[in-house]
Amino acid sequence: MIFGALSLLAIRYICKAKHVANQPGETAVQKIEFDWFSLPASESIEWHPCYSEYKCARLLLPLDYLSPPGYGPNATIALQMLPATDKQSYRGTILINPGGPGGSGTYAVMETGKNISRIVGGSYDILGFDPRGTGATLPGLHCYESEAQYQIWTQSIRNTWVNLTEGATPLMVAREDAVGQLCENKIGGSGREDVNGTAEEWGAGRFVSSASVATDMLKITEKLGQEKLKYWGFSYGSILGQYFAAMYPDKIERMIIDGVYDAQEYVKASYTTNLVDNDVIVEAFFTFCHQAGPEKCPLYEPSPEAIKARVDAIINKVESTPVPVPFAEHGPMVFSKKLLYELIFIMTYKPILFFPDLATMLIGAERNNGSAISAVVNKFLPDYECACERKQPWLESNEALMAIGCGDGDELTFDPDYYDAYLANMTAQARFGGPFWAMYHVRCSQWRVRPKWRYTGPFAADNTSHPILIVEPRYDAVCPLSDARKVHKRYGGAGLLVQNSYGHCSTSAPSLCTALHIRAYFENGTLPQEGTECEVDELPFIGRVNDKEVNMLSAEDAELLDALRGLSRAAPVFMPWR
Repeated sequence: MIFGALSLLAIRYICKAKHVANQPGETAVQKIEFDWFSLPASESIEWHPCYSEYKCARLLLPLDYLSPPGYGPNATIALQMLPATDKQSYRGTILINPGGPGGSGTYAVMETGKNISRIVGGSYDILGFDPRGTGATLPGLHCYESEAQYQIWTQSIRNTWVNLTEGATPLMVAREDAVGQLCENKIGGSGREDVNGTAEEWGAGRFVSSASVATDMLKITEKLGQEKLKYWGFSYGSILGQYFAAMYPDKIERMIIDGVYDAQEYVKASYTTNLVDNDVIVEAFFTFCHQAGPEKCPLYEPSPEAIKARVDAIINKVESTPVPVPFAEHGPMVFSKKLLYELIFIMTYKPILFFPDLATMLIGAERNNGSAISAVVNKFLPDYECACERKQPWLESNEALMAIGCGDGDELTFDPDYYDAYLANMTAQARFGGPFWAMYHVRCSQWRVRPKWRYTGPFAADNTSHPILIVEPRYDAVCPLSDARKVHKRYGGAGLLVQNSYGHCSTSAPSLCTALHIRAYFENGTLPQEGTECEVDELPFIGRVNDKEVNMLSAEDAELLDALRGLSRAAPVFMPWR
C-alpha cells in the first residue's frame, strides 16, 4: 500500500464511462469485451485466445500454502500473455507487475506489453498476472455491496483531509474503523478452515500476502516449463521482487526491480522514507518551466523563484477562496485546497506527461477559469456516474491495497499524539504528498484482517542464481534512490543503474541509455558497470533533447526510443488515498 489506493490507469473504473480513450484511465483495447470467468480454470496453464492478439488462462493454485497439498479451497490466478515476436531467438517468458498493491497485471500487459516487448528485444513472451485479490483473480476482495456503494462512500469526503481540513483526523479514524469492520465481516472468514470450507469461509483477505504472491510467481514459472523466474517489477512490483529474491534466491534467471521501495521499511508499515525526494520534483516544475520559456510553459516568469512565488500565490488564493466550477463535466464542483494538493502530488509521478496539465490547472485557478480546472480534475480524479447496471467483477473497485499492504506490515494501533507528530513529520518532508501519505497509518491502524502467512524477512541474499538489476530515477516521487541503495547492498552481486530523471520509475522519462542496459541484461545477463548513470532523452516542458544525436541513431535504436516514449505515456501510475 505504498503507491496508492486506486490505480489511475488500471484500477479505477467509472460505472458509466464518459471519458475518452486518451485519458489516463482508459485505452481503446479496454473496450474489447471479454468474459474472464468463461475461461476454464485448470491446474496447468491452458492458453486461450483473448483480446484479439493475446492469450489468457486461469490457473488453480492453493489458497493456503501452509496447508497440506490438496487441502482446502484454491485461488484462481488470471494470466494474460503477449506472445514473443521473435520466435527464432525465443528466450522464454517475462512476468511483469505494474505496482500497487492492487495493480492488474492483465490490464498492464495490454497497456504496456507491446512496448516492453520492443524494449527487451521481442524474443520474450510478456506475461501479466493479477495478484491475489486483484482484477480477474479469485477470490476477490469486495467489501461493499456494489460499485455504487463504494463510490458514494469515497466521494462523500472528497474535500476533507488530514492536515488540510480542521477536525479531519478523528473523522478519518472513524471512517476507517467502519471500513475495517465491514471488511473483516466480508473477507475475514468465518473461522471455518477445514478441507470442505469455501474461500469465503476461510477468508479471502487472509491469503493475499506478498509471500503468497511471490510463491504464486514461482508456481507460474514452473508451470510455464521454466526452471527460473524472469521478471520486471515496477513500484510495489519492486517489493514483490525483493520478497521473491529473499525467499527463492536460487530461482532467478533475470530480475529487474524498477522504482524501488525498501521492503524492510515496507514490512514495518512505517512509510516514513517514501517522500524524501518528492519536494525536489515540485521544485523541478519551477526550473523546467523557466528553462522552457513562455511558449512552452504558460506560468513562465523571469526566474524559477518568481514562478514559485506565483504558484504560491495561486495556492493561497485557492485556500482562502475555493473556486466554484458550476459547469464541470459531471455537475457542479468546488476546486479546493485538498484537490489542488492531491493533484500536484499525483503529477509528481510523471512530470514529462503531467506538468503541462499542472500548469493549465494553476492558470485556470489563477484566472477563475472553471473549464480549464474541470478538464484537468476530471482527467485525473473523474467523478462517478452510475448507470445502475453491475460491472463485470474484475472491473469493480476492491480492497486489495489495504488487504495486501496493511496485512504485509506490522500491526498498528492508532495513538493521537504519535499521529500528530507523524503527520507533522510527513508534511515537513513533502508539502503536497505528506498529508496523503500519512493516511496509510490511519487506514492500517483500523484494518483488522491479518494474513495467515506473513514473511517478515530478512530481505537479503548473499547471492542469487543470477544477479538482480535495480533501476532507479535520481528523484523518484515515492520510492527514493536512498532506499534503492539500501536494497542494492543487501542482495549480493546486484547491479544498480541510476537514471538522472524526475518521476516514479524509470518509465516516467524515456532514456535510450537505460533501455539499452535493460535489453542487454535480459538478452545477455549483463549488468551495468558499478556507478553507471543514464541521461534522459526528454525533459518536462522542454521536450526532446539531443535531437541531433537522435537523427543519427540506427534504425534499431530509433525504434527502441519510440518504444520508450510509448511506455512513458502508458505505464501505470498510482494515486494517493482518496
